Amino acid sequence: MTINHETQQKIKQFAKEQSTLYLDDAEMTYMEKLRRKAGKSREKIGTKISRFKNTSDKSREMQDDMILYMNDYISDLIANGMSEEEAFEKASGALRFSSQTDQSDELQERFAQYYAAIDPADHEIIGLFYGGFAVLGLTIGSLVGFLASGGVPEFMHTGWIYTLIGILAGVLIGTGFGLIANAILTPKSKI
Repeated sequence: MTINHETQQKIKQFAKEQSTLYLDDAEMTYMEKLRRKAGKSREKIGTKISRFKNTSDKSREMQDDMILYMNDYISDLIANGMSEEEAFEKASGALRFSSQTDQSDELQERFAQYYAAIDPADHEIIGLFYGGFAVLGLTIGSLVGFLASGGVPEFMHTGWIYTLIGILAGVLIGTGFGLIANAILTPKSKI
């Protein structure tokens, strides 16, 4: 069964539009998704990027696959008694891109709530606690290790080992205090 030229052109146009949507969603970078979540205009970014995606090999391959699949699907529908126009409408409706399912809607809602509740100051405070406790632990650990080794006279002999052990212990203790601060602060924040 051959499909007329006008329907073939509609199929090609449909495949071109839909493959762009599939690729936009599948190849969206992390930063693009953040911009989308933050309410930035996806269309502005999409139009700048789409000129590259429409010409990519992957895009052409996807368009060709969609054209072949639609041709087969429409031919089957016509063979079962549908008109060519009805068959095209049914095929394009069935193959139209949609990432909106109940599960994806729920997931997007949870992401939106999460990003709306994030306060960058909370993360900065937690990072400062980690850094502060690590530096404090490093300083105290190195000082205790140095003094426990016998000070300056013993440092070059075996004292450097005690100092190194003190530094490692101090950093680990400081990181532990950072984890405790994180555990205390996180439930208090809106995250």
